[in-house]
Amino acid sequence: MPLTVQVVTPEREVTVAEDATMIIAKGVEGDLGILPGRAPALIALGLGPLVIERGERREQLLLDGGFLTVKNDNVIVLAEYAVLPEDLEATEVDADIERLRQRLQQQAEDESARRELARAQAARNMLSA
Repeated sequence: MPLTVQVVTPEREVTVAEDATMIIAKGVEGDLGILPGRAPALIALGLGPLVIERGERREQLLLDGGFLTVKNDNVIVLAEYAVLPEDLEATEVDADIERLRQRLQQQAEDESARRELARAQAARNMLSA
């Protein structure tokens, strides 16, 4: 039986899959693979890709923060931030990285800029993969 996957952010539902064969998530304590039949779980998410495998197809999106729950082959992700690769443009991501680096040179303690930079760099890595 395949996995059903829902990803929800405060702004929108990002993606739904009803035929996933495997999920790979970046937890705060490391990567986690989820296959059908997995025991119930609640995982705190870190910054990184969520990979949804559907047989031969492989999709991914970038998540930052939130929780992933698994129960009865249903995977629900409640994320603080999620973005699909098709919503990203490499030149804009590169410009964001440069702008945030300059901002941090002027305001080294700016935690929101640090978080945004980490997200932009993770997005860049996802686009490069």
